[in-house]
Amino acid sequence: MANDYCTQVLDDPARIDRGAWNALVDADGEANPFLRHEYLAALTASGAAAAASGWHPQYLVLRQGDELVAAAPLYAKDHSYGEYVFDWSWAEAYQRHGLSYYPKWLVAVPFTPVPGTRLLARDEHARGRLAAALMARARKSGLSSMHVLLAPSRDIEALAHAGMLVRDGNADLRTHRLD
Repeated sequence: MANDYCTQVLDDPARIDRGAWNALVDADGEANPFLRHEYLAALTASGAAAAASGWHPQYLVLRQGDELVAAAPLYAKDHSYGEYVFDWSWAEAYQRHGLSYYPKWLVAVPFTPVPGTRLLARDEHARGRLAAALMARARKSGLSSMHVLLAPSRDIEALAHAGMLVRDGNADLRTHRLD
């Protein structure tokens, strides 16, 4: 069937075919070098964006047959460092109420305050399916929230359609409470 997708979560971008990932980046038309496979893989391999530094890679990919049709750089985070959009007041509010804010989900490029797509997809249908898969993963995880940083309106619209609440107070930070 033409719309059958397989969702995978991979803990290392090295487990994702570089050419297939970069084809999705190139299809976006923004030529964002910070989303290229080489950059993200270097962040993980160096330990900068790896579990030991509080960044737990959980790359979400959608395949249709053997073809990679959508992907997102997803991390479970133990802190808010390296995001450039800080949410310390949210973490403090959780703590005051005896709740755990960390770990949380983050869809972003680590250490890089450059706007651009966060939902890499060959087409809008695949983008919508990726947004739905992200929301489903986040809801099942039990983590406090999911944040998508510095994303364009088409990504935010796909996520909103999938059930994410959009925080209007800051155009660069979108957040959704997952309970």
